[in-house]
Amino acid sequence: MKRTSFILMVSVFVIASITILFPHNTYSASSSPVRVDKIDHAIMPLYGGFLLINDTVRITPTSENTTIEGFRIGFSLEYKGNLHYSMAYEGESANERLDVVSNTGLGTVGYYGVTVSFPSRVQDLLYDGQSYTFTVVFVFSGTISSSTEVVNGTTEYVFTADFPAFPSLVQNATTCNVTIALPKNTVYDTADLPFNVTQKQEDYYLNYTRSNLQALTRKSTEISFSSENKNAFACFSTNELNREISIDADGGIFISDIFLLESQTDFTVDKIRMVLPNAAENVVAYDEIGKVLAATLLPNETNVYEVSLNLVANQFRSLKLTYYILKEGHLTPFEGNSFRLNLSLSENLKLVAKTFTLKIVFPEGATIQSFPSQAMEIQKDVFQETLSLHLSNVTWLQNEQWSVTYTHTVFWEAFRPTLWATTIVIIGSIVAFILQRPKALVSAVSTIMVPRKILNDFVETYEEKKKVQSELGQIKRKAVKGKVSRREYKVRKTTLENKLSSISKRLADSRQKIASGGAKYADVMRQLEVAETEVDNLEADIKRIEVRFKSGEISALTYRQLLEEDLKRKDRAKTTIDGVLLRLRE
Repeated sequence: MKRTSFILMVSVFVIASITILFPHNTYSASSSPVRVDKIDHAIMPLYGGFLLINDTVRITPTSENTTIEGFRIGFSLEYKGNLHYSMAYEGESANERLDVVSNTGLGTVGYYGVTVSFPSRVQDLLYDGQSYTFTVVFVFSGTISSSTEVVNGTTEYVFTADFPAFPSLVQNATTCNVTIALPKNTVYDTADLPFNVTQKQEDYYLNYTRSNLQALTRKSTEISFSSENKNAFACFSTNELNREISIDADGGIFISDIFLLESQTDFTVDKIRMVLPNAAENVVAYDEIGKVLAATLLPNETNVYEVSLNLVANQFRSLKLTYYILKEGHLTPFEGNSFRLNLSLSENLKLVAKTFTLKIVFPEGATIQSFPSQAMEIQKDVFQETLSLHLSNVTWLQNEQWSVTYTHTVFWEAFRPTLWATTIVIIGSIVAFILQRPKALVSAVSTIMVPRKILNDFVETYEEKKKVQSELGQIKRKAVKGKVSRREYKVRKTTLENKLSSISKRLADSRQKIASGGAKYADVMRQLEVAETEVDNLEADIKRIEVRFKSGEISALTYRQLLEEDLKRKDRAKTTIDGVLLRLRE
């Protein structure tokens, strides 16, 4: 009796386990409601180290009057950790998207599968017994390795891609065509499968056909391709991408992209390629210390730039790209004082960003009316509003089109100039009032002779300040040119700034003592202070002019004219400072 009970319990456990491993909705190849007439399995190794697999499937119902809600497709489970993104669409354009449910499996262990859900119109088409074609896209990373080898005295840079040779289906496929398009400027070396290799100009294509592809096929394969140019192909990950879009009052759109890149190529790469939005202009590249890098538009390309940035194996580098895009096609007037900004999540960026941050800065005085509230957050300042967005694992295929509307009146275009004009008028009135004071009052103010030692100490301390400021400028220029290490720059910069702070305190004490000597000395200190303020303002203005020129806001001619004018004013202010110090020495 006990033996019978034990056997019964074991049988129940086995049946329950089978039920878990093989759900009721699993169907075998023989009982499938659809027949796979043909599947095109296209593999494309992409620059950056990604692998794009497109499976275009043509199915036909095995009988009419059968409701078919979806289709399952996948690959061997070993590639699950390399998958970044999956999507599906119908027709030849990826605009007609189909819903994809991830990680649904294929009804048995050892596979990763997704289910493509068909809309009602497609279900009706299949219900009537008609054929249907759709495409499933998978994006993988970390499946391409690199190495170098010397052939006949020439170094070749070799890449080996590992991927599923065929798609895994829950039913047989009549025909499976496998096609591999190798990256440009690379040549075919070897492969596991007997591919038919064709060459069109400088591009290599590999083809292989498998008839009667069995259900649940699970086979991996490798191909190798190489180049004598080490910059022809590279593998790297984008750990962070911070994009800031600034819109000025005239509708100009300025973009700043900051990338944190990690090299995954086993040899040093001197240049990397970056794809920018269409019609990007005035492209400027910077490294992590602000050094300008060469950025060249590739021949026969409209938006692919080659940037001179060294990437060493397992090294992190920061890259900043700034550029200007025309408002045509992106910013349009909308109902009076309103404007509509049309943008895409990651326009043309052929990469996967592990962390993606987007910030949109609107003109001063602009009021945001509508935006994709499910994704973005709004921040409000006194005169300005911004939108921000934070996402993970963003690919170029997630090129969602978003619209943001805002209002902006003409008043705000003149706000800053009016504010400055008003300030100048007020300051001018105060200065005129002081200059027109009765001379009797001025002469009535007694003048106290300031001790020579105080005056000499002030002049010497001021000369010391100028020397420290000069050293600060020199060390910064050396850091930009890479003549000193980043660590050494930080240490010396901190030391000089601390010294400058101490000098400024001593000067402030001396200023007060000298100014208390009477109207004559107070006027001298005032002239010095005004000249110092003007120098600081002009230096800030010069930096702003450089930014406007790099962003393409002003022409080269305007840039030279504004820069020349500011430099002349700066020299006059410095001459005033030198004259004050000379008078104090006398």
